[in-house]
Amino acid sequence: MIRAYVPWYLVCNYLAFAFIACLGALQLAAAHRAGQEHRRARYAVAFTILVGAFLGFYALAPELLTPGPAGGELTFLFGGIALLAVIVTRIASRWFLHHSEPGRGEESLSHKTETLRRDAAQGDTQHLKFRVLVWLKPDCAEIWYLICGFSLAAMIFDVPLFHWLNSLALHTPLIDAPVQFLMNDYIVPTALVLTLLALWFAGRDADERAAFQRTVLRAMLTLALASITLKLINEVYFRPRPFTFDDSVRLLFYHPSDSSLPSNAATVSFALAVAVWLRQKRWGIMMLALSVGMTFARIVGGVHYPADVVVGAWLGGVWAWLVNRAPWLDSPLDVVSGLARRMGLG
Repeated sequence: MIRAYVPWYLVCNYLAFAFIACLGALQLAAAHRAGQEHRRARYAVAFTILVGAFLGFYALAPELLTPGPAGGELTFLFGGIALLAVIVTRIASRWFLHHSEPGRGEESLSHKTETLRRDAAQGDTQHLKFRVLVWLKPDCAEIWYLICGFSLAAMIFDVPLFHWLNSLALHTPLIDAPVQFLMNDYIVPTALVLTLLALWFAGRDADERAAFQRTVLRAMLTLALASITLKLINEVYFRPRPFTFDDSVRLLFYHPSDSSLPSNAATVSFALAVAVWLRQKRWGIMMLALSVGMTFARIVGGVHYPADVVVGAWLGGVWAWLVNRAPWLDSPLDVVSGLARRMGLG
């Protein structure tokens, strides 16, 4: 049940935002499946819908930086609205095919199939854009040394680093506005889940679709395991928020009352992002960028120390690695995705 202090117009704004954004995510999945000649146009439409939805919600929700629906409530709201978006998209697709010129749907399908075969034979040229990121491999020692070094430095210089980053706040809207956009409870978490929604429907053929859906299910399992671990840690250890005993903190957010360490936002976002990145680099890199932006903003905004973010990121990342290292999960995950496809949800 939605908590009593959450204004209903905020809930209604979120429902409208989630519905439009889900439509955009489904268009993004359709763009991924489209042939080369239509892909750019569909990507443009998808990103226009997504960017418009996010900016519109940010502009029309003045209480975006106050307490809102809890995580479970947001999950329920988003799940229902995502299902509605899938239904609406399928109905619109059937209507469009039914009212198109006779034989046009079959011709388009045949052409699309031929395009996919040509892409498979020649190699999708879109992958060339991401060759610069080949060094981002899970077994690349240099990257892990860098991550470990940064984590250690954040732990050692925890409080001084927090005060230096937090000193950037409340000086100029050029810093405060992006920080507030990234640090709230709606924008990045919704963007991460929208990425999972698009990935679920983005497969161009049966094999790719099965691989994408396994990735999404592994990410959801990782999130569940990381959340349980986070809850257990909070039961035995409590760290006050930076602003609790320090009046000099420049706060750009409301006053959360739960434990500062580990960071809930970092745990959730990195659990999803790393789980996807370990199997689907292109999608995972986008999610990692969002996760880094959100957690960095929460330090600048005054609600987390750097060590809180580092511990949360490691918590989510380690669970993602463990789940990824369990190949025996493929069979049960395929059963779940198969049931979803039979219900028209895949």
